[in-house]
Formats: sequence, C-alpha cells, structure tokens
Amino acid sequence: MFFKRSKVDKSKAAAEAPEAAPAAQSAEPGEAPVAATPAEPIEPALPLGAHTNSSGLTDPASLGFKTTADLQPAAGPIGQEKAMEAIAFAAGMKGSGYHMLVVGPTGSGRRTATRTKLQEAASKADRPADWVYVSSFDPTGGFRALKLPPGAAKPFAEKMALAIDHLAEALPAAFAADDYDLKRRTIEEEFRFSREDALEALRREAESQNIALLRTPAGIAVAPVLEGKVVKTDVFNSVPEALRREVETKIAALEAEIEAILAERPEAEKDRRARLAALNEQIAGRHVRAALDDIKSEFADVAGVESYLKAAARDLVRNAGLFVAEPGAHVGKPSRAAAAHPRFGRYAVHVMATTSAGSGAPIVQDANPTYANLFGRVELAPGGDGPSQVVRIKPGSLHRANGGYLLIDCDALLDSPSTAEALRRALDAEEIRFDPPTSPIGAVGDEVPDLESIPLNVRLVVFANAEMQRRLTSNAALRRMFKVEAVFEHAVERTKETVEMLARIVAGIIDKQGLRPVDAAGVALLIDEAAHRAGGKGKLSVLIGDLIDVCRGADHWAANESRDAISALDVERALRQRRSSEPSGKLAEAS
Repeated sequence: MFFKRSKVDKSKAAAEAPEAAPAAQSAEPGEAPVAATPAEPIEPALPLGAHTNSSGLTDPASLGFKTTADLQPAAGPIGQEKAMEAIAFAAGMKGSGYHMLVVGPTGSGRRTATRTKLQEAASKADRPADWVYVSSFDPTGGFRALKLPPGAAKPFAEKMALAIDHLAEALPAAFAADDYDLKRRTIEEEFRFSREDALEALRREAESQNIALLRTPAGIAVAPVLEGKVVKTDVFNSVPEALRREVETKIAALEAEIEAILAERPEAEKDRRARLAALNEQIAGRHVRAALDDIKSEFADVAGVESYLKAAARDLVRNAGLFVAEPGAHVGKPSRAAAAHPRFGRYAVHVMATTSAGSGAPIVQDANPTYANLFGRVELAPGGDGPSQVVRIKPGSLHRANGGYLLIDCDALLDSPSTAEALRRALDAEEIRFDPPTSPIGAVGDEVPDLESIPLNVRLVVFANAEMQRRLTSNAALRRMFKVEAVFEHAVERTKETVEMLARIVAGIIDKQGLRPVDAAGVALLIDEAAHRAGGKGKLSVLIGDLIDVCRGADHWAANESRDAISALDVERALRQRRSSEPSGKLAEAS
C-alpha cells in the first residue's frame, strides 16, 4: 500500500476520483486547442498490470489518493535492489581496492541513489586526517607532507601566517633598537681599534728612528725624516752610503711589520663578521622562539610538527634579513605584506586536505578529472628559487577525497588515457605523487620542486552507461581497478509495489522541485507513459530524469490555467511538447 502524508479513506477516494477531462480546453492565443486524449494514443502495457483497467491503462481511482500531496515522497530508485546492494557493499568495505563501476542509462537515478548510499556510510566513518605541505628547508628545495589531526590544517596554516606577520613587525624594530645598535657598534669599534692600536705603536717606534708612516691611497708608506720633515728621494740619495744603508734597513724592518699587521686583517674581519652574526642570531632567535612557541605547544603531540618548527626556526634566524624593513620604511611597519609576500613563501603552509567537524568521510565529485584537477598543481612565481618560488600548492580532488569517496564520469577517463593511467598507478600504489606530464600553469619554464608523496586511501566510483562500460572493460588494466559493479536497469517489472513507488517518486519530485501536486489522473498518465517507454510487456521505465522534465512542463501548463494541482491534461500537454522537441529520445540526466 502507499505511504501517505495523511490517512485517506479508499472508498471516499474512489468517489472523489478526478472526473474525465473535457474534450477540449482553451489554448494560448494563436494555438490550436489541445485534446484531452492523446493525439498519439499510448499503447496499453500488456499483459494487464497492477492498477490497470480493462483497456490496460492505469485506473486513477485505483491509486487511492487525490493528489500527490497525500503521499509520502520518495527519491527512488525503483526495483534496483541488486544495484543498491552492490553500492552498499562497496561503500562499507574496509579493505583497499574496492572501487566501483556504476552502470546505467542517463536519468536512471544512479547518481542520486549512489550518493545516498555513500552518505550513509560516510556519516558513520571517522574523519580522515588533514594534510599540508611545508618547506623541507634543505638544499633540494623540496616540500614535506605533514599529517595533522582532522580539522587542524587550516588553524596550523593560519597560526604560521600570523607568526610571520608578527616577525615582520618585531624583527625590524629589534634591529633598529638602541640596544642592538650599541652592541653592533661596540664590535665594529673593537675591530677598528685593534688594528689602529697596532699601527699607532708601530708609528711611534718608526718616529723614534726618524722614520714616518704615511697613509696614501695605495696603503701605508714608509719614508725617512730629517729635522721633522720627510726627506725627498734625491736628497736621501745624496746621504752618505753607510747612513743610507742603515736607514734602508730600518725601513725594510718597519715595512715587514706593517705587512704582518695588515696580514692579520682578513682573520680579524672574519672574526668581526662571526661576532656580528652571533649577535644577529641572538636577537632574531629570541623573537623567532617567541613567535613559534604557541604553535609548538599546541601541536606538541603531532608527529613531525616539532621537527618542522625547529627547521623553520633555524631558517628564520639565518634569513632574518628578509624581515628588515626597506630603507625609508617606518620601523615596525614593513613596507610590504608579510606572510603573503613571495619572499616569505618558504614559510607558507599549503593545506591539501581538511575536514569540518561532524562531516565524516568526504564525498567528492570531480566533473573534470584532468591530471591537474586530480593531482593538484604547483603555481610558481618568476625568479626566486626552491620554496621561495612557490606561490601556492593547490590540492586536487584526490587530496580532498582522501579517506572517503571520489566520484567521476567514465567518459573523462576514456578521453584521457594518460590521466587514467596516472590515476590507476596512484590507486595501486596507494599514494598521491605529484609528477605532472607537462609544466603546470605558472611554472614559467622553471622546474617544479619535489613534493613528498601523500598516502592515499580513497574509494573510486565511476559512472558509465553500457557503451562506456564496454569500452572501459576492454582495457585489462582499467578493468582490474573495479572489484564491484552496480548495474541500474532502465525498466522494471510492473507490480503493485513498483506502481506505488513510482507515484511516491512523483511526489518526491514535486516536493524537491517546488511544483504543484499532481492529481491521480495525472499520475496515472505518467505511469502509462512509463509503461509505454518500457515497451509495454508488463514493465515500467524508471528513468527519473524523464519524470522530472515532464513534471516541470506540466506545472508550467497548470500555472497558465491558474490550477492548484497538475491535471492529466497538463501532463498530456507536457508529454506532447516533449515528444516534439526530443531529437534522440534521451534527456539530460537529472540525477
């Protein structure tokens, strides 16, 4: 019996059954009247089935309701028990490799039915882990994959971005502070005084020997002195030879000492730089640790996060100069946005997969499963190197569906054999490895950095019609991908149960589409049309897409006549219009 919204007395329902439609009804201006009986009579569904009269047509009075508003709506499908069992099996299996091929004609409701079963299983499943990509901070310039608790990826990425923003203000201010400037100048002056002290002592020693140390553009020169004045070369050459040789010996000794002092300069310079670097690391390290401490504490129990934060801290300290405000910029107010700027790209956290609370396992439909849409893409900025060159790592549908279900159409796989093969390898290896066949958009000719592979646990669901199924299964490698096959039939046996279910599905369509209810005579005509499309012989077409289009058209005609309910006449007008405008007998899938 029907599941009704409200209890209906069957004897009263029969008495209140819709009267026969008038022979003709007023039409739109300029349009010929539409007859109440079909211009092309619907052939009886033989042998006589449930709810039929002696002519083989559905008896509205036998349906037991006045309009579909009296029925409990249903979504279908009708008589597809085997297909539904196969879907439930594949959706609930815990092992890997139970990918599913869903076969059926367009409009059969296979998508809606499949998604309903998947949602039942997904709602009971645990939320999968989140995944992010972060810089490895090693010479390869690659990226590590970090596994985070469900829902933690976005907060982790946001906290890292906030830390970078904080450092972009704190570090320029720290390096412009008086305390830092005093320590830096002390080191610089110690270096300068050390060298100058040695030269001053040598100058005094030379002066005691009547020799002068002169600073010239070429360096430090040595010259004899007589009566407080530097002796010119021609005068010096006229001095007695014994005295000249004595002075030359002294000059040679002083020059040797000057060379020794200057020879120590590279080592001293090295020491100066080392001390300045240590000072910079001390100042930067204090602020970096403060910026990352909260993140470290919050994610202390997450494997891999601590080692990443340590590597990030070392890199931040080494590259503190990236954060120093440009000349002329106000201290503490960097001239450019921090975390979003390419120069800080090496510290970005790229979210690849995340789930929201209460979501269970994800169900992802990929309408255009190209390689980039499945495996993601890396967007690069011109110039730079390694992680600094990466603007964004965008996830693919495999990342978003990881831990759940990925739904795609078979024709997309058949149209791109290379993508189908890449998908097959990923499913076999149970990992998402980024290895694009061509440079991704934004690469600008540069090499894409290495991305660590991410473990893959996904159930693939592929929708196909009979022809696509034949083509797919002719490929042995692709055929082996599918352990489960769910086949939706275009027609089912006409029984009391399937007729009643069809009426409830019409009620469901009316509810979902926001249409007027259909009276019993209109539903009877829809049932007869379903029998006609199934070729009679005691069967019903179960192409829900057909029903949706007819109900929409019938609602239009009922609205034109200001009717509260869709009548058989409205249904017939919609059917006639549909037949005249349907070139191939197929409607776009509405499932």
